[in-house]
Amino acid sequence: MRSPHTDLARLSLALGLALSVTLSGCSSSKGTSLGAQFTASATATNPGTVKLVQKSKSGARVIVDVVIYGPDAGLDLYAFKFDVKIGDTSIVKFVPQAAYMQSALTAGMGQTISVNVDDSVADPSLVKCSIQKMGGGTGNGIAGASAVVIELAFDAKMSGGTTLTLIGEGANPPQALDSTNAPIAGVSFDIASAGVKGVSTGGGGGY
Repeated sequence: MRSPHTDLARLSLALGLALSVTLSGCSSSKGTSLGAQFTASATATNPGTVKLVQKSKSGARVIVDVVIYGPDAGLDLYAFKFDVKIGDTSIVKFVPQAAYMQSALTAGMGQTISVNVDDSVADPSLVKCSIQKMGGGTGNGIAGASAVVIELAFDAKMSGGTTLTLIGEGANPPQALDSTNAPIAGVSFDIASAGVKGVSTGGGGGY
């Protein structure tokens, strides 16, 4: 005949195992997720300034606009040529898109807008950007408070912080060019870096 103490011990062990499995399942269901944070530079947004600003973010992705500030209707904007330098590609990567949005250049009669964004295979830290009018004619100014030179997407790959910086192509500084292919003195690119950070969230136990 079994002892009542034996039955009680078995019942306690079974309840303990069931509770352990339940708590383990609740804890494991609370996985971690990676988010992205963007911090613009403190550079003032004066007319003619070009800088990096956040448009939106979702999960680990942040959409960054290269913005030129206005108004300055007298500009003869015909082309932009620059690179975006990623400080640490182990933390953030550029995400190529099928098409890129811009509003800084407006096509006049007989003109088209050419947009070329190249993430270098040889150097993945560089995103090469060339936006220019084709077909001759003149450039345009900025009638409103701002316009988008190019819109780019970046994904956080891991926790940590890095920078995005506007730089020139090769030995040249970043440039806005007029219809004679001359640099426009009234346009200046932000020399300060923006910050991008990957942030892990969640992972806590359920109880």
